[in-house]
Amino acid sequence: MPAVAVSMDASKAAVVDGPRRHWYGPDYLLRGLAREYRDPQVQWLAQQTGDAGVTSPGAPWLNLIWYDPSIPATPPDQLPTLHHFDDMGIVSARSDWSGEESLAVFTCGPFIGRKAVQEFSYDPGGGHVHPDANHFVLFGAGRWLMRDDGHCWKWTGQHNTLLIDGRGQLGEGKQWFQGGQPLAAKARPRILRATSTATLDHMVGDATDAYPADLGLERFQRHLLFLKPDVLIVADDVRLTAPKALELRFHPDQQTGRRDGRAFLFEGKSAALRLEPLTPDSVPIDAGPRALEGRHGAKDLTLFTVRLMQTAAQMRTLGRFPERR
Repeated sequence: MPAVAVSMDASKAAVVDGPRRHWYGPDYLLRGLAREYRDPQVQWLAQQTGDAGVTSPGAPWLNLIWYDPSIPATPPDQLPTLHHFDDMGIVSARSDWSGEESLAVFTCGPFIGRKAVQEFSYDPGGGHVHPDANHFVLFGAGRWLMRDDGHCWKWTGQHNTLLIDGRGQLGEGKQWFQGGQPLAAKARPRILRATSTATLDHMVGDATDAYPADLGLERFQRHLLFLKPDVLIVADDVRLTAPKALELRFHPDQQTGRRDGRAFLFEGKSAALRLEPLTPDSVPIDAGPRALEGRHGAKDLTLFTVRLMQTAAQMRTLGRFPERR
């Protein structure tokens, strides 16, 4: 099983078709949710987005309709730092609530959630989902460190997860996620563990079901060990029925980096990420820009990619991602 370690300087993350800017709201949307669910933390977040000037001018008058002044704006600093959204198979883990925290978000669940895949025999609208089971993103020191590909064509290879013989997960390959494929296969990728202490968070995902059966994948489990505040250990356990070309991909947000032995260093204005494979020297590693198939077929886009490659029936890797400020 290959392993990788990463250091973090960030505190936000996104998966699926989540852009890094607002399209609508979010202030008035949050006001509506705060009123509907009587949630003081959501009211606080609505206030924060307005104060920061990061809202859309699309329909701010809706604040007048949806704002309920009887709901206090309460910061979330008394909430747990880890939360497992068990229906969707998403875990959000942060070092603290200081405003300068590091954050890891890990996803490994059915494409429209556990409840929905039980209820539907057809795709009710999962086009914006990504084929990304066992994918993670990192944010720290106000910077993205490990990224999602954003609103692009749906390819597993554009995420921080596994390819087998160059192929990815069910549903990939077109502009919109093909949800009928995982539904027909009754695919149920899942989070096996999400535990938290003051110094260590442990997350485990099983993405075996996310891959086509003809690839012969028997096991793909990923462990994330978040050593607070700024180191993530990623350990992968992959097993197949017969040897195939296995490739683990990792995508730092910084599009240029330098080699340091078998490690890679990516330096930004406020944060640096060191991606250090802790695998045997026999596991080849390479890094560089790779073509990215953009939204609506946009070409000439690239995504910096670090790849760990091995042809085998079993692969165990370990990696470390430490962050520097």
